[in-house]
Amino acid sequence: MDLLTIVNWMDFAVTMATILFLCSLWYYLYYFTIVLKPVKKFENAKDYYKFGILIPARNESKVISNILQSISKFEYPRDKYEVFVIVESENDPTCEIVKKFGFTTVVRGDLTNRRTKGYALDDAYHYIKDHNLKFDAYLVFDADNVINSDYLIHMNNVKHHGYQVGVGYRSFTNATKNWICATSATLFSFMNQFTSRGRSETFEKATLTGTGYYIDANIVDEVGGWIWNGMTEDVELTTYCYYHNIRMRYYPYARYYDEQPEDRKTLHKQHIRWVWGFFTNRKKYKTGGVVYKPKSKINRFFSIIEYNLSIYPFLVMTVVLLISAIVTFILGCVSIPFEQENSGYIFAHSVYQFSLIYMIFMFVAAFTLAVDNENLKFTVKQCIIIVLTYLFFFGDFLSAFLDGLFHKEKRTTWREIEHKGEIIDQQAVESKHD
Repeated sequence: MDLLTIVNWMDFAVTMATILFLCSLWYYLYYFTIVLKPVKKFENAKDYYKFGILIPARNESKVISNILQSISKFEYPRDKYEVFVIVESENDPTCEIVKKFGFTTVVRGDLTNRRTKGYALDDAYHYIKDHNLKFDAYLVFDADNVINSDYLIHMNNVKHHGYQVGVGYRSFTNATKNWICATSATLFSFMNQFTSRGRSETFEKATLTGTGYYIDANIVDEVGGWIWNGMTEDVELTTYCYYHNIRMRYYPYARYYDEQPEDRKTLHKQHIRWVWGFFTNRKKYKTGGVVYKPKSKINRFFSIIEYNLSIYPFLVMTVVLLISAIVTFILGCVSIPFEQENSGYIFAHSVYQFSLIYMIFMFVAAFTLAVDNENLKFTVKQCIIIVLTYLFFFGDFLSAFLDGLFHKEKRTTWREIEHKGEIIDQQAVESKHD
């Protein structure tokens, strides 16, 4: 088989991967049209639900004041929410800070094989039950978050409309600080405005990303605690919601702020957890518990197909393109001494395939910024840099996959991520102080 035949077969594989990609990602093509429409705003509910706010905060004394200050500014009846900050030791300086704000500290007990965030939430849940406290829903935040004062009002309105899980808009305290913060924020913006909003308005589902959501208390009661306790408890809970037909709503008017990693080491830790958590077997979250009656069986059927497909078509296409581009480049090098007249043609194919990968990531970044830069607040220069380098940011996901593949302890052990608590975003500053 000559080199040109091999190249033609590689072209065929790329063409088939592209067709599969476009056919399988019909839902994202539809989501792109949804984000161009305004989001319906709910009227204010007359009744107030009672929320238990759960904040895992192991060794978070540097940042915990920010979120507690913002909570103390809530425009919501004080008797309708309680705050539980979860620590691993009563000697943690976080305890004294929580005490000054008048909130409750939950000191965890046995930590053997229970180091993940999900287990911390489970300990808080059982603390609440042991003290005979009752809530309509639980809100989950991270210690580095800052929350708008009207957040609970908006979540209350979402719950009033029958949604069992509500997800707010994830904004950022430090998105403009450097390239790592900016590209990471762009990724979460895509998940906000495309994935969560598209799923919410199409299937009454959403994407949970670790923080900024509430879940009805009766759902946790039904399963006897916070059973979603792996390395990526948010993915596990999202899976549970899909397969048990739990109504979810992404609601961007409920806004909170999250700190993005500022250095590659911290970013890499996160990516190892996300990548390997995503590929973890989630079969046990698909069965058992109460399955709620769907409004439409067809809609539920397609929602589960969409969830199971997820990013796999995009991943397959990218891998096929990358392999084809690398193989074609090698063939081009091989052809120089033997088929010099064809080497330029072969190299052109390689350049085309590398360029196609690059342009896909450029398009995603550019479209995300066009839709959401009003919230992200990047300068024109920052937007250009993000669009041109977005592909390279995703290179760390590949690095994280390989790192976890060869170092099992990195993908199976919960590794602490230090937060700095620096707030650059002006709206986040106002949420903390006003």
